[in-house]
Formats: sequence, C-alpha cells, structure tokens
Amino acid sequence: MRLNILLLVAFASGLAAQDTTTTLVDRAARNYHGARTVRATFEQTLTSPATGTVHSARGEYFQAGTTRFALRFTEPNGDAIVNDGTSLWLYLPSTAKGQVIKMPSQAGAGLDVLAELLSAPKADYVTVRMRDERVDAHATTVFALSPKKADMPFTRATLWIGKSDALIWQLETVEQSGLVRRVRFTSVHTEVDLPADALVFTVPAGVKVIDQAALFGKKP
Repeated sequence: MRLNILLLVAFASGLAAQDTTTTLVDRAARNYHGARTVRATFEQTLTSPATGTVHSARGEYFQAGTTRFALRFTEPNGDAIVNDGTSLWLYLPSTAKGQVIKMPSQAGAGLDVLAELLSAPKADYVTVRMRDERVDAHATTVFALSPKKADMPFTRATLWIGKSDALIWQLETVEQSGLVRRVRFTSVHTEVDLPADALVFTVPAGVKVIDQAALFGKKP
C-alpha cells in the first residue's frame, strides 16, 4: 500500500511539472494571440557559424494582430522590415542602398520570429523545460524547442519566458543555414496604441522597388 502511494505521488508530481511547463508556454502563446498590439524594444545579435562574424542591431518591434508586424532599427539607423498585411517590405539601406524589396505578406513567416514560435507551439515543436534564469530584472524559465517537421524555418529555438507575466524576454533561433539569432527584449508593452506609421511602409524618394511577387507565383 505504501509503495502504491509513493508511486502515485511521484506520478502526480511528474504531471504537475509537465503541466507547469505546458501552462507557461501556453500562456505565452495566448498572450501573443490575444494581444491587440505589442510594442517592444530589442537588442539582436546574428552570428554566422561559417565565418564567425557577429552583427549587432537594436530597434523597436511592433505587432498588430497575427499578420502585421514591423522591425524598425535604430542601429543600423533607418533599416526596416515591415509586413503591412498585404506586402512584406525589406528596406536595408545599411547593406543595400537605394532599393527596397517587396514580397507577398506570407513571405515574412521566418522573419516574424514570435509569430513562428508562438502560433502553434504544441503542434509545431517538442518543448522541453531547461532551467530557471534571469534576463535583466525578469525571472524566466528557459525552454528548448525542437521542430516536429523538417521544413520549419528553424532547426532549434530557445525561449526565455517570464515566470510571472508569460512574456518572451529573450529568444534564440538557429536557422537552416546555421545562422544564430538572439533577441533580448528590453521592454515589452501590450494593448498600447501604436504610432500611425508603425506598420506602414512609405517608399523613400529615389528608392527603387524590387517586386519579387513573381518568384512566389504572383504577377508583380
């Protein structure tokens, strides 16, 4: 009888730990899906395993719903990635002066990392709780995500989720190319009014639009 009780307690403890893990990831996904808007400041590093080079950037992230988002960089100043719900605009004057690439909205799936990881975490990834860790002033739990399908944008990902607020305070992804992206959010605000032009891209004067819609089977 005592053995049965011990086994039952151990089983229940295992379920509780599993439930805690699932609940926190689920809460983060619900926060993402349920938010009318998100505005966050971030710092990003891109590390190339092939060359060992590291590129740093910082800026603001804006989101409205699950399809419209923008990354507006302050370093490099003026760079922007904007998905207005119809088109995806890649404007990177720091590396490609005088041009902006226009693509269909759905082409931005791999660029909106939060959407990719939180749209359907249970269906798309095997999630494992790793440890507790602080990100700046935030107590977080770290989760490792492994894709269930081979055609996913990332071969693996890591999320640092706030234990009290279920917000993503840091993330790291490894792309199919091996590129490692780490993003640390220094502030996150939900349900706030966004600047009127946050999710709108206006082509600067003298900038050439390179429309790549034809590459996705659509007429430019």
